[in-house]
Amino acid sequence: MFEHLIVLNEFNRGYLHRLLSDIPSHRLDEQPAEGLHSVRWILAHLAIAADYGLKQLDLPFVCPMAWHVAYGPTSQAGTSDKIQLTSEEILETIIRGYSILCDALRSGPVDQLSATHEVELLKKTNLKTKADIVAHILATHFAIHLGQLSTLRRLMGLPPLF
Repeated sequence: MFEHLIVLNEFNRGYLHRLLSDIPSHRLDEQPAEGLHSVRWILAHLAIAADYGLKQLDLPFVCPMAWHVAYGPTSQAGTSDKIQLTSEEILETIIRGYSILCDALRSGPVDQLSATHEVELLKKTNLKTKADIVAHILATHFAIHLGQLSTLRRLMGLPPLF
């Protein structure tokens, strides 16, 4: 049921590595325009998003709760002054979180995903089930933030990849 979405997520993760390949670590916190998220914020946010997918399957979170507070949907746009993770640490967590999520979708029963989701922020959208939330996390949510990273690259003077 989720094979195509898993392929898209794997593609997104590969593209993420390409987007980050030439961004130096000293530029991870830049906000070239007011209100834009920093590269570090986007990466940490993508890491915690995997936890929301894992939650739909009643699996434990990969990220500490402090990351959720610092880089969650209601957090400030820039890098948290309380939690400043390295890009390597965040990328390892992204790989681990999405790999666990994709493996669980491939191998385990996913009957509970037909239930109505509990994500308050998305209750008034057309995403109605836990399966919808997982699909969004794997594909569209991830891609939205890749677009932000691509924009940040260009604002930093780095070349586009596509």
